[in-house]
Order: sequence, then structure tokens, then C-alpha cells
Amino acid sequence: MLGAGLLAAAVIYYGATSEVAWLFLLGYWILALVFVAFVYAIWNTWRLRGFLGLAAVRYDPRASPRSELPESVLRGSPRTVIFEGDQVRIKLGARTVGGARGPVRIKGNVAGGELSAASGLVPRSGWEERPLVGPLRRGQVQATSWVLEASDPLGLFTFGVHWQDREMALVLPRFTSLTPRPQVRELEASVAAPRAGSGTEMFGVREYRPGDPLRRIHWRSSARHGELIVREFEPPGVQTLGIFCDPSPPTTEAADQIARIAASEAWDCLRAGGRVLLWAPGAEPSPPSESRSLWALLEWLARYPHKTDGLAAPHPAGSRSERADLPTWWGGQAPRVGDAIAVIATANPEIDDALETIRRGGGAVRAWVVGDAEVDFAKAPFSSDVNTQRAGLGWPLP
Repeated sequence: MLGAGLLAAAVIYYGATSEVAWLFLLGYWILALVFVAFVYAIWNTWRLRGFLGLAAVRYDPRASPRSELPESVLRGSPRTVIFEGDQVRIKLGARTVGGARGPVRIKGNVAGGELSAASGLVPRSGWEERPLVGPLRRGQVQATSWVLEASDPLGLFTFGVHWQDREMALVLPRFTSLTPRPQVRELEASVAAPRAGSGTEMFGVREYRPGDPLRRIHWRSSARHGELIVREFEPPGVQTLGIFCDPSPPTTEAADQIARIAASEAWDCLRAGGRVLLWAPGAEPSPPSESRSLWALLEWLARYPHKTDGLAAPHPAGSRSERADLPTWWGGQAPRVGDAIAVIATANPEIDDALETIRRGGGAVRAWVVGDAEVDFAKAPFSSDVNTQRAGLGWPLP
């Protein structure tokens, strides 16, 4: 277009200086051709649309934790449940507006692997392919560098439509019960947790709901956000377990194993009716409002290890800068819990200090050490009170 425009300008200029009238007509013809070609290109691009999405999940029946979960828990998942080791079918293709089009090719990367598909003709009903991807590793399934390439019906030019990178799915860590399996009725009853609000220990804040006592309104947060915010208190007799994860595991395999063990410990606590808070030094802990949500905890572990200051969902009371008046445990510090479990692959002074604080408060503490690293608790004053278990990188645990 730029070359044709410059050519038209040169022809018109030469026609004006040489007083040759037909050169003006030739210049206008060139400009008209540029305009028609531009409209033709836009028309072709608009009439062809590509799509990319998640079609289905193929579960691994030998290793998937789905068999341990009651149907009521599975139905409560906010997204498609995918555990590490599962496979997914990706649907990719194109649709047309109007008549058939082609040829077309779609290519890009999913979960670190390259995918491509092509068709000589895209009919009116559309064209679609469903390649199988996996087995998948824990973490985000990213779709990157995707482009749709096609040409016009006359074969005069080709064009490419680039798609924005996005997260297609989240692969959750495997887990299993580390304690004897309860009966199904016991399990479903434990999932239906008692509602916060009957204890004396402040647990978090949330938006006001009809029926909440007015004395629990958090007035400073309510004034800041323009809506009523109330305090939540921990019900008496409910265990609040903190699971402290190594912030910098040495390898990806170690990080995966830490996530599996943490998920297993969280599942055992939840099915016993307790609450769980996940934390790694330098990252935001899991929100207290989601301490009873298995899926929220698994999502936190699927994204572990987090970047500094974390990727946890924002608290209902606002951002960190707006939460200066909230308890000190909300933020990068260790959460306030009754008992704690450390799941580490290397020594970490911040986790040691957090365990010591909980032990002095009368809570029970223990630790998992993943891999062959030497983690010496003997230097800690509470070494005799830490029940330490070692785990390799294989799953399930022996």
C-alpha cells in the first residue's frame, strides 16, 4: 500500500509538471486500486474467525485423586478439574461468515508443546480438530504464540491473525489421604463446615450479609470501601492448620512434591472439619475466607511457588495498601494458626521462626523434608518437639 501510494503521488506530480492529462487519470486509478485492495483485505480478514479452547479432559484412573472425592465436592469446583498426569483435548479450528473459505492454518504452543492444524477448505459449518495434549504437569496451561494464517479466494495475498496469550487451564497437584479413610457420610459432613462467627479469635473480614450482628462491623474498612465489612471469628473447637511451604524449592520436581504433600495434609484437615491456611515466606497466604475451600487451596498450590508478594486473590477488604488496619498475619508474614506443618526442601529461617512461635503458643508443629537436602532442626530450640518425616520425589509416597 505504501509503495502504490508513493507511485500514485509520483505519477500525479509528474502529470502536473508535464501537463499530460492522462497521467492524472492513471494516478487516480492507482489510488482507487489501493482503496479497493484495502477493503478487500479487511473483508477477507473479517469473514474468517479462528477459535481455541478446552474440549475435554481424559483422566488417569490409576493416579487421579477424583476417586477419593465425593460427588458433592466435585460439583462444587468453580472450573474444569484437571490433575497432573491427566490429558486434555484442545479444540482448534475456524468458522466463516458467508461462503466456504480456505486454505487456512492455525499454529501455536500449548503447555510448552507446539500444535498446528491446517485445512484446504473451511466450509460454512466450520472446521475443527481436537488434538490430545498431555500428560500435563502441575501449573498453568498456557496458550502462547498462536496465529491463524489464511489467504483470499483469489490467492492474491496471505494474512495472519495473532491471538493474545492466555491461560487455558490450571493443573492441580495430585494428593491422597495420609490418614485412614473416613466413611463417606463422615466426609460429606466435615465438608459442610460450621459457619465462622461464634468464637472469640478474629479470623478475617468479609462483606456484610443480612443477619450479621452489627457489633462485628469493621467500621474503618466499611468507611473506606463504601459498604459494610464485618469481622469473622473462628468457631470454637475448630482446628486451624497452617501449612508452610518452601519459598524456593531447588528443582521443579521438588516443588511438585511439596505441592502434593501440602495438598494431602490440607485434604486430611478439611475432611476432619478443620480450616487450612497455606503460606510461603515472601508470598501472600491463602485468604482466610477460602480456608474451607478445597479447590481454592489446590489452586494456590497449583500456582506455587509464587512470586514475591504472591498471586493470591485480593481480599474483600481491598489491596495491601488499604489493609493497614487489619491483623498483622494478613500479608507476607506467617498466618496466625493453631497448629502448623512445614513442607520444605531446604532450610528456611522464616519457617523455623514461624514454627517456634506456634510451638510457644501451645500448638503442635511437625515437618516434611522433601529430597536429600540436609535440614538440621537440631539448631532450633524446639528440635525435640518437631516430628520430621522425609519424602523422596516419587509419588505416591512409599
